Amino acid sequence: MKQKHNNVVNKRRMLLPLKEAYHYLEKGDKKHLNDFHTSNSQVLREINHFRTLYGLKPEMVVSYDRHALHGIDNPELRITFDFNLRCRNDDLLLEHGSDGEYFIDCNLVVLEVKVNDSVPLWLTRILQALQCEQRSASKYCTSMELLQRNQLPGKIEREVVSTGGI
Repeated sequence: MKQKHNNVVNKRRMLLPLKEAYHYLEKGDKKHLNDFHTSNSQVLREINHFRTLYGLKPEMVVSYDRHALHGIDNPELRITFDFNLRCRNDDLLLEHGSDGEYFIDCNLVVLEVKVNDSVPLWLTRILQALQCEQRSASKYCTSMELLQRNQLPGKIEREVVSTGGI
């Protein structure tokens, strides 16, 4: 579960064996949630609430390779580099691997700087020198746009957003 409140992102996770996850997706409404073998039944209840409320169902697999780093002197500073960003909506079985269509140029990398308070001055200076800009991005939404590119009605065209050379 990922929630954003006042620019603070909170994530709650749970472990659920793949077989159990498939069973939940197929028959979750028919089986009592406490019967699933999960590391956090409260998170499963929250997921089930939103799944029921919005009629959610699996749509796509989003895959990427990640290099994750954290500060030695400041463990609250986390930096991730995501590359080889791919998606698919024709085969939703996770055990079939991470194949898919690239939804961001293979030569680009998504850099995320994660901090609890503020970005350290030394890192701010490096990012400015590299002309990095702060942007909000969703791997899921970008994937959806790619996979549905031929499904726009009539003569509606997609807006092309420049990456600004970054």
